[in-house]
Amino acid sequence: MPFEQAAYSFGWGNLRDFANNLPSTSATYRALSKDTADFGNPIRQTAVLADIYDLIAAFSFMFAKAHGGKGQKPKPYPRPGAEDEDKIGSEPIPIKDFNEWYYGGD
Repeated sequence: MPFEQAAYSFGWGNLRDFANNLPSTSATYRALSKDTADFGNPIRQTAVLADIYDLIAAFSFMFAKAHGGKGQKPKPYPRPGAEDEDKIGSEPIPIKDFNEWYYGGD
């Protein structure tokens, strides 16, 4: 078999290996394994890690309080995609004033 043909021929085993090693962010992986595909989502992983961080911070705060320590109640770790307290642009600009605002009065 010439080299050119051998370089482009793959068997069914190679296809199986390719499908088994797809990253969890690929559409094929999500279609084949619907139960576990969500856990590979980076946003989901970040949210779970933020939950774990909050639980550890709350546990350490309660442990310190139970043993006579002082401290501030821990603030929740910021979640990805959650709204911030200080919103930018909380008041909408009327259409007639947009050009003046955006272009600086020209």
